[in-house]
Amino acid sequence: MQAKPALKKASARESGNKRIPRYAWLHQTLLNDIESGKYPVGSYLPTEAQLGTIYGVSRHTVREATRRLAEKGMITRSPSTGTIVNSATPIQNQSVYLSTFGSMNDLMLYTAQTRIEPFSHETIRANHEIAQQLHMPLNEELVRLHTYRKLVKNDQIISYSHIYLNPAFKSLKNRLKGNHPSVMELLKTEFNQEVVKIHQEVGATHMPNEGIKALKLKPDCLALRITRVYFDKNNRLLAASDNFYIENNFRLITTWQKENE
Repeated sequence: MQAKPALKKASARESGNKRIPRYAWLHQTLLNDIESGKYPVGSYLPTEAQLGTIYGVSRHTVREATRRLAEKGMITRSPSTGTIVNSATPIQNQSVYLSTFGSMNDLMLYTAQTRIEPFSHETIRANHEIAQQLHMPLNEELVRLHTYRKLVKNDQIISYSHIYLNPAFKSLKNRLKGNHPSVMELLKTEFNQEVVKIHQEVGATHMPNEGIKALKLKPDCLALRITRVYFDKNNRLLAASDNFYIENNFRLITTWQKENE
């Protein structure tokens, strides 16, 4: 349930004779308000416009202040659901990347912030394990890419990933270079194929040996495994990704909100 904002305006404080930046003041004020329970864990912060009115600041100031709270792991911002309070105190040793998936649009936003970098590929036929995992017929042909997944902002590797392509779209592998569009975008722009359903599974596992070698990780290291399968309107598999996120490098937060009836 969204916390009710107070209607009283506040003004930026001063430190001695030196006025601190408004975003820094608002960041500290919101942090104090969250720690005090004014905005409890699990509740939603007021909107940008409401926060601007409550604290007497611009939307730009609100965005900068809340960005810093998000970096501390205290809140998560989502275009589809709003800003939710995750923790009453800053999270220590925060993951390299934190993502919130509440809708397909959120997933598309995530894929726009990461890039895959293939380093090898092969044509395979789906064995029992792959067929079950990707919800596809046994022995069907697939193109499998061995890739790194990197953050666009700093090129940091966050996962070892298998990308599976329907053979009809195997030429996409040649487009996955540099600052490329996501596979979903390429399917639409290159082949006029629209993803209408995504199946996702999340589980804890060990990093596969190929990933350990490629990423130079310690043996038997843990990984967060997230598999996503992309289907068209006829329930045909277009592509899939099997991602092994490096231990402590990724957190996934999903928020559901009841729709108005």
